[in-house]
Amino acid sequence: MLEVIWHARGGQGAFTAARCLGAAAALSAGACALAFPTFGPERRGAPMRAFTKIAGAPIGDRSVVVRAGIMVYLDETLLDDSWDAELADGGLMLLNTRRAVDDPRVVAIDADGISAAVLGRPIPNTVFLGAIPAVCGAVSLEDVHEGIRATMPVRLHEKNMRIVDAAFEALASRPDLPHLGGLGQRGGDSGTGLFDLAAAVLLEGEGRDA
Repeated sequence: MLEVIWHARGGQGAFTAARCLGAAAALSAGACALAFPTFGPERRGAPMRAFTKIAGAPIGDRSVVVRAGIMVYLDETLLDDSWDAELADGGLMLLNTRRAVDDPRVVAIDADGISAAVLGRPIPNTVFLGAIPAVCGAVSLEDVHEGIRATMPVRLHEKNMRIVDAAFEALASRPDLPHLGGLGQRGGDSGTGLFDLAAAVLLEGEGRDA
């Protein structure tokens, strides 16, 4: 099973990205997926987490992810010294930052810059939907496109696909890009294509800007 933890602030679209990744795996890759958020105070800008679980069989464990194969930080200011306690052995952390990070477990990507180049302002959530296929085999770039079509309004498809493609190309061109091993491989086809959305209604502001 591939488990992903998304760290963000309310309004950055982390849950939108979490469920889009789940849809990409379930609808195109034939996997089973579960996506759900957890929140602190329900206000824009408050720290929050979202989770995606992807497996080759129905997922019975609906608890929060404790140690993830992939951790995503949409906002670098949320990062603290204890971040690696949530990272599984062999896992990777994807970090929205412009700075170089000297840690082989960390993949730095300027998600604000990539999204701003397309949208005119930084909305980094879908950048990481392009980054994940670059570092693991659980979903492909084409799967993510299908997830966008399934979970976002039609008017948002073209720009979000451009962001996803730009992020994938930015990482795939790096000769030293780390790659997730067994934690991130595409699971067997369960035949069900189950996408279980644990929370059907998005928070105010989630996913409306990108």
